[in-house]
Amino acid sequence: MTMHETKRSGERRYCKWCARYKPDRCHHCRVCKQCILRMDHHCPWIMNCVGFRNHKYFFLLVFYSALDCMYIVFSMFGSVQKSINEETPFQTMFMLVFGQTLSALMSVLVILFFCFHVWLMLRATTTIEFCEKATRDTDSSLRSIYDLGPLQNVFAVLGPQPLLWLLPISPPKGDGLSFPSTESTPLLTGSASASAALKR
Repeated sequence: MTMHETKRSGERRYCKWCARYKPDRCHHCRVCKQCILRMDHHCPWIMNCVGFRNHKYFFLLVFYSALDCMYIVFSMFGSVQKSINEETPFQTMFMLVFGQTLSALMSVLVILFFCFHVWLMLRATTTIEFCEKATRDTDSSLRSIYDLGPLQNVFAVLGPQPLLWLLPISPPKGDGLSFPSTESTPLLTGSASASAALKR
């Protein structure tokens, strides 16, 4: 198997905690105490890492959370307006306004978070890779060497069946150890700067 991510010395990456070689895009999580294939990040809300095997399910969790928050905002609006215009006990009105405000704030935050993950998915980048590139590279427009184009990048996260993208079934193909490429992808054509950025 061809390795694209290596140490600065050119040797294969090695995890000193797991005592194993690390494949491309794999990172060790000190909270989970194991290496995670194509690790995106460790999520404290689900008390688990987001990686190759559960990225789609995390993506759907954020998507449906955003929809739920928006549903609460729109469905509560009439009750809040009624409590303000009509005589309502203060405690009831306070709870309605507080709930509406909290759900609106959560909606904004979750939607922004979801949009960020859509952007990462379309660029075939994980959160860790985005943060590492942000601290190392001045050219933020540099494509990921794993970028297969927007549609193929979505397939790599949500699976090969578009009709099943919004359901927690039909995970993406692959094993998390190697990544597909075409002649037009940076993975094969490879820019020197992209390759150097991956060396640790």
